[in-house]
Amino acid sequence: MRLNRPGRIALMIAAIGCLAWPGTVPAQSRRALAHRWLFVWRDMSDPKEVDRVIARLPRAKAAGYNGVALSYNVAPERAPALREAAKANGLDLIAIVMGGSRDRNYAEGTPVMGALFVVKDGIATHVQDIPTTVRNGGFEEASGDRCLGWQWQDDEGVTTFVDREVKHGGQASLRMENISRNANQLCRIMQPIVLRPFRQYHISVWVRTEGLSPANPEVKVLSRDTSRQISFQTFRVDRTQDWKRYDIVFNSFDHTEANLYLGSWGGKDGRLWWDDLSIDELGLVNVLRRPGCPVTVRGDRGMVYEEGKDYEPIRDPLLHPWIPFHEGPVIRLKPGTAIREGEQLRVDYYHPILIYEDRLTSCISEPKIFEDWREEVRRADELLSPEAFFMSHDEMRVMNWCWLCRSRKRTPGQLLADNVRRAASIIREHRPDAGIWVWSDMFDPMHNAVDGYYAVNGSLKGSWEGLAKDVGIVNWHGGLMGKNCRFFADLGLKQILSGYYDTDDTGEAIVQWQAAVRDVPGIIGAMYTTWEDKYEAMGTWASKAWGGG
Repeated sequence: MRLNRPGRIALMIAAIGCLAWPGTVPAQSRRALAHRWLFVWRDMSDPKEVDRVIARLPRAKAAGYNGVALSYNVAPERAPALREAAKANGLDLIAIVMGGSRDRNYAEGTPVMGALFVVKDGIATHVQDIPTTVRNGGFEEASGDRCLGWQWQDDEGVTTFVDREVKHGGQASLRMENISRNANQLCRIMQPIVLRPFRQYHISVWVRTEGLSPANPEVKVLSRDTSRQISFQTFRVDRTQDWKRYDIVFNSFDHTEANLYLGSWGGKDGRLWWDDLSIDELGLVNVLRRPGCPVTVRGDRGMVYEEGKDYEPIRDPLLHPWIPFHEGPVIRLKPGTAIREGEQLRVDYYHPILIYEDRLTSCISEPKIFEDWREEVRRADELLSPEAFFMSHDEMRVMNWCWLCRSRKRTPGQLLADNVRRAASIIREHRPDAGIWVWSDMFDPMHNAVDGYYAVNGSLKGSWEGLAKDVGIVNWHGGLMGKNCRFFADLGLKQILSGYYDTDDTGEAIVQWQAAVRDVPGIIGAMYTTWEDKYEAMGTWASKAWGGG
């Protein structure tokens, strides 16, 4: 679970930055809000974090809050104290449930088809089929500050330079500086690369920085026409750091060629160096083993071999979706196998992909997911006896790639509609008296319920059809200033406005948002939402959202 949502925060900052605030909504026109919530995004299995929440509750009561939303997974020894403190301060507990699976194998898997393994001495090891190469990845070949082999680079000799003094290896590196001198604050270098469809690839690169602000270098792989993103993983650098290697893993999907970029998008000050860039194909790294992600091993004569009979069960002992690169496992043959020495094997399997630094999406079809969620709801009720449950369906950026999801022959929107429908039914079965809420974005046609959302295979349109009338929406796209609120109101759904987002210290943004939805029915709450554990403004914000205590 993340303690920070940079994408969300950036979205809200951009929206706030372009608004002209009208001032506080007059008290007589302020809507009465039945739900006035405080949001907590911390590890509640840590007793110290529970105690921090308990200590904050008197302040919340004084500011007029009547609910606190937090993870169901509260340290059992502190759950009674949390319940008592919430009751003493007139605050309902809202249990956040139904996040990602605890079993790493249940991440959504992207397919690899026909990876090449060659048998030698009873072991089949991965071999690059048609090697993908980067020309001049060490930036040794140059004409002045122009890097040869790269199709183009921004502003050579102005923002991009061949540096023969500072380098990680070889005789040179690529230096980027003065990025703000580019009119669009772009500093990039690009070359086309050849890919095999549906293969797992690894990019390695060394990066050095000096006073870089913002510290935002990226490696991107885009389709040749740049209309589609192929790699989604990012990495973090310090403003100033010595050489450090970064490893990025992506799936080529259906692409046979792509554009590989290095650079800074939105840079300003400081210096950035790149060196020793390489790309290679991987085999069985973080291979997922669950019913919806089968592994198939075929021989060069077309025969499908049997796991457990012809070869040992395939597992990655280092399986760790948040560590995308490591040495992949080999395939060990069993005595009496039908696989011949020297045979070329083609292997199909599934692996997870990261979005940004650490965002992972679980499969939404596997039955075990719903079993886990049922246990979460039971556990939440046992620990907290919450007034409501808050389903964690948001920013689900990888979907409908594993065999199980695709075998259902539905769109991602239909799959998600079925998933949230079943999720809500689990809560109703266990606690028919409890409220049910869910984030807005995955069900919002003005937000993420669209075509081409990150690595989702197909359209998310229609996902909202899985929302029953008793499921409330926690609407977090304040940048739309209520334009999407009407959509949910027309569906007959009640809404809570999820504001603050670590930027609205004065409360003026929630004032503007509420004013924009004054005539929209079903807006019954507001939630102070911090991803950065910032609560200094909770009183000021509450005074603007509902008049405070």
